[in-house]
Amino acid sequence: MDTMIAKWIPVPYFQIDQEGTILNSSNTTHSYFPATSTIWNIIHQEDRDKAILMLSQSANSYPITKHLILQIRNNLFGNFKCTIQWKDGIGHLVCTEAKNIKDSIITPSSVQKSLINTQKRLEESEKHLNNVAKIVSIRKH
Repeated sequence: MDTMIAKWIPVPYFQIDQEGTILNSSNTTHSYFPATSTIWNIIHQEDRDKAILMLSQSANSYPITKHLILQIRNNLFGNFKCTIQWKDGIGHLVCTEAKNIKDSIITPSSVQKSLINTQKRLEESEKHLNNVAKIVSIRKH
């Protein structure tokens, strides 16, 4: 696709290689996402496996759609419906914001996985805080 044409696509659009390096993007992309040279910088950690699956399908010519949590410009995260189609080793990735809860696929297992991940992060934070509290306590004495 012509670079100039890609700039004017009215939705967040990326041209990427198989490693996730951004080769080209639409102007609209910049109003949603922070400037970056790779899509890995905007994909939430918990959705990396889904993104890896999307990029590993580069030999297929049919579109692949997944809901991904992506970092938006204000350092928050949003839910996006991302569709990629590969042609000649170039991935054409369109990410549209999923505003309604019905647009996202929420299953009991995905909620449970999210809760387990949150619990693990809280446990790690608690360990860190306990270590800091011990250090502070030792320094007072």
